[in-house]
Amino acid sequence: MIGHRAVRVLLMAVAPGLVASACSDSGSPVDPNIEATVFLSVVPQGGATGVDRFAPVVIEFDHELMDGMQAFALLHEGSVTGPEVDGVWALSQDRRSLRFTPSAPFSPDATYTIHLGGAMEGMNGQPVDFDEHGDHMGGAWATDAMMRGTMAGGGMMGGAMGGDHMGSGWQHATNGSYGMVFSFTTGS
Repeated sequence: MIGHRAVRVLLMAVAPGLVASACSDSGSPVDPNIEATVFLSVVPQGGATGVDRFAPVVIEFDHELMDGMQAFALLHEGSVTGPEVDGVWALSQDRRSLRFTPSAPFSPDATYTIHLGGAMEGMNGQPVDFDEHGDHMGGAWATDAMMRGTMAGGGMMGGAMGGDHMGSGWQHATNGSYGMVFSFTTGS
């Protein structure tokens, strides 16, 4: 299996036209006549504590995702501006779930943040609908300030992630966010 970074680099190198058209900065136009793929669940949910250090992260959708969308799912140490956790994101055979298996068990009593790109698309080319269930599962929209590591007062929080996770595939088609984030804390 190849890791997340390798998948993203491979997608950008081999299929830049596909990735650019499927995941443009403005996202695909939302067509009200085509049913969107709905984000259904995330395990662990945002705000969860005592999470099993050996369990995978699993994201579920109600319809199939477009190939390559696993490149727009990340797991960070700490906040969304923290370093990426080494491991593999895999799209299920039915394309209705993403599963992250870390290379090593999660650290005890540590915070992690799942980041799902706002321009993820279903097989029908429509953006994934995060609105219906995201906030019920402890999710928050990844704002520009959050991604740049700045606070409302203009001070830096540290670790400005910036461009790498704010470009193609990350920006939501209608609300301008950079997807959704879900933070959780592991157990001892």
